Amino acid sequence: MTTCRVALLSLALAAPLAIGSETERFRFPVEGVVVDSAEDLVWQRCSLGQTVAEGRCQGEAAGVTLAEAETYAEAQASAGCPWRLPRFFELRSLMQAPSTAGVAIDTAAFPDTPSGWYWNQASAGGHSQQDCFVDFAGEGRTRCNMAGDFHVRLVMDLKATGATTCPAPRNEH
Repeated sequence: MTTCRVALLSLALAAPLAIGSETERFRFPVEGVVVDSAEDLVWQRCSLGQTVAEGRCQGEAAGVTLAEAETYAEAQASAGCPWRLPRFFELRSLMQAPSTAGVAIDTAAFPDTPSGWYWNQASAGGHSQQDCFVDFAGEGRTRCNMAGDFHVRLVMDLKATGATTCPAPRNEH
């Protein structure tokens, strides 16, 4: 009986890690696109400015203003592929325990994610401000009420028409 309890306790403690693992949570239906089955979202695999090559994100992630991020998202969106800036809680859902690469995101799903803040929609969590941001550096962190040039990773709802067959957004800035 004790062995059974220890096994169940071990399984319960390991469960949160399995949810974030590549095989459990993330799928890659199209190059440059990541399906997040835990959150029912489809993510841009590489940050704006980077391109997918051999399973990695090559190049330097661009830092852009909120207006540039919104313009980029609008330019990538279509009726069948409604790419958009993520909501704060969606972006924050990608945070995990720090990897050996020193970032708090699944590096198999989102390789070469840079340190630095990421834009989200301007009204996260019901606040009316230039809201809160996520930085995947180190252990990950969030902060609110900032301005500057931040990174961009677009998202769309998994239930959107054709979401799993949409091409990745163009990554030119």
